[in-house]
Amino acid sequence: MTNQNNAPKDLDLSACNVSMDGGNTSQQLSELVKTANDTKEQIASVTAIASQAQSNVDNIRTYVNNLDLDKYFSIDDANKPLGTVILDLTGQFVYPQPKDMDGVTWINAGLRPINGDYTKDYEPNPKSREIHIQYSVNFNGEKGNNKSFTSVVWSDNINANYAFGSISFHPLNDGGGDLGRAGNSWNNLFIKTAPNVTSDKNVKTITSILDEKADNSDRKLLDALYNVNVVNYKLNDAIKEKGEDKARVHTGFIAQDIEQAIRDAGLDPSDYAMWTQDASPEFKRVDTGERDENGNPILKSVQEVPKDDKGDVIYRQKLRYTEVICMLLAAHKQKINDLETRLMKLESK
Repeated sequence: MTNQNNAPKDLDLSACNVSMDGGNTSQQLSELVKTANDTKEQIASVTAIASQAQSNVDNIRTYVNNLDLDKYFSIDDANKPLGTVILDLTGQFVYPQPKDMDGVTWINAGLRPINGDYTKDYEPNPKSREIHIQYSVNFNGEKGNNKSFTSVVWSDNINANYAFGSISFHPLNDGGGDLGRAGNSWNNLFIKTAPNVTSDKNVKTITSILDEKADNSDRKLLDALYNVNVVNYKLNDAIKEKGEDKARVHTGFIAQDIEQAIRDAGLDPSDYAMWTQDASPEFKRVDTGERDENGNPILKSVQEVPKDDKGDVIYRQKLRYTEVICMLLAAHKQKINDLETRLMKLESK
């Protein structure tokens, strides 16, 4: 069929070959049409993604422009119950002074703001002789219903590294934690009264009584500890710090002597809590073999137990002195009872 201009109409040209490079190569017209349609769909998909991204950006810009910053970071409501914590220009938290008192510097976490009148009441105190931390807990969520605490971090009057303001320091549960650990012992303990040790009969199961009716193993243990030497000694760390002449003399026992005495009695020292040994772990920085973006080695902290040149674990022995002393008291009582019995026999002759 032809039109009025005698031009062909409704012809199927899909099988025709066309050339886009002057006849060097040819391709069917149907393949070119399919490629064009696929490209059109991909362009439509990219256009839709770009349009959605622009919409998201516009939504974020609208949200930020509508923010009432005074509602979120109001200086008037800062650092009050149910209020907000002021942020400085670096984004760090700032805790202003809770009190104005000569001689005391109240610690701030972060830097102070450097603009506005907010800074003038919080200048460093040139008369400061103490550093305090004050913090509060809003325990029921209502304004003015806070519990406040004050701790002394440093004072040139009491030489405190950290002090508590007449409050207790305790674990969450009874017996729920240790003070210090193997390899990280405290140096000195200064207390005003004797340690208050749980000794209620309801938490103990008595295995034997160390009297004249004690069984054979208890008698062996009493006799073994009775002969352990008490020694005077100086701590090696004190010698390194002060010199051997100025290091002070301590009095006590050697844990290895207690261990050997128990073994010589044919008993196992690990059965008795008066003697302990443990491998004190050490923290070391080791190379992971990886490098950061600047080529520097990436290190990590690992916990290792110390070993000697042969690769054997190095143990450190300790004593629970109160238990050793209780055992020695029982041993001395038995010796005195034995001497009194012998004396009575001699006197009766």
